[in-house]
Amino acid sequence: MMAMASCDDKVVTVDQLPAPAQTYLSENYPDQKVLIIKKDIEGFSTRYEVTLESGMKVEFDGDGNLRDVDMD
Repeated sequence: MMAMASCDDKVVTVDQLPAPAQTYLSENYPDQKVLIIKKDIEGFSTRYEVTLESGMKVEFDGDGNLRDVDMD
């Protein structure tokens, strides 16, 4: 039997981010307001996409490890 991967996006708050992601944001972008955080669960993989007030997007894996920074 083949399991289908589902994609589930939901909005979460900063305090729902894994601790390493919270630390990264507070140390590297202390003056940036977080506009939205999307938690994306796809199969067994989780990622967080954080959008800052400057328009920058910071992506973390499910453990809070930095995956990508998009400056646009």
